[in-house]
Amino acid sequence: KALSVWKGVIANNEKVAECFFKISALASQDPEGYREAIAQRDEDESDTDKADETGDGSKGVVDKKRKETADALGTTLTVLGRCFMKLRASMRDMGSRANVPLEPPQQTRILDETAGLKGVHGCGVPGAGGYDAVFAIVVGSAARRRVEELWKNWNDEESGSVVTLPITPENVGVATHIELPKS
Repeated sequence: KALSVWKGVIANNEKVAECFFKISALASQDPEGYREAIAQRDEDESDTDKADETGDGSKGVVDKKRKETADALGTTLTVLGRCFMKLRASMRDMGSRANVPLEPPQQTRILDETAGLKGVHGCGVPGAGGYDAVFAIVVGSAARRRVEELWKNWNDEESGSVVTLPITPENVGVATHIELPKS
């Protein structure tokens, strides 16, 4: 059973990487469509009662290529969120079997709350687990504000409070380095 859990972790980590590379490819293949899709998602996230002016679910995305980019981004973000949920479940299972708190119950509570927020497309415990950090992958400023608000107001007797460290990406998606940057 341990080997199958480990293989699941590896497979989902690979799928997460594929999602980030696909998002990067979308950003480079159709930069304007990508920026428009991100902006539209952010607008949709911040105004949930806004009517769909086109009636076709595209919210004004007219250009076929841009609609394809927006659709591909939406699908990829959905897959990304599912992969993170599977990863978290596998890490909890592995930690339980090894009696190591890879995702301690105190962090499970805040991560479950975070994962339920609109615009969150993944969250978890970085590194080797433990009690010292969590992360969330969000798209748009409205989703980031919801996460920051949840974490700012989080005060659980068992887990204490959370200090946020918001990090924003460059609009290039995933970047790889052939060699280490020189300092």
